[in-house]
Amino acid sequence: MVYDMILPALPFIGGYLFTYSLYRMDLIKKSLHINIWNLIIGLAFLISAGAGFILLILMEFGVKLPISSDLLYWHVEMGITLALVTIFHFHTYWKSARTMFVEAKRRSRA
Repeated sequence: MVYDMILPALPFIGGYLFTYSLYRMDLIKKSLHINIWNLIIGLAFLISAGAGFILLILMEFGVKLPISSDLLYWHVEMGITLALVTIFHFHTYWKSARTMFVEAKRRSRA
């Protein structure tokens, strides 16, 4: 099975750039931009986790259904989406997230 990476990524890249631009132009609040992307992260997780859980149950019981390959495809596609949206999430929260990577001594001096 061949998985697409670019095609599913384009709407998310475009959507992120769109909402980020609206935020930077003061047309929407940063909180709305963040809430939109938190919702997208949540939905992508639910779809990916749900598909993965169903696939796990089918595999445990040795059930092979015609839908299994489609379910696996969407499970992987949503995983790719989650990885991409995680990059956006780091962009949004970089100032607070960098504290995880900078030593405490260096933070106190800065």
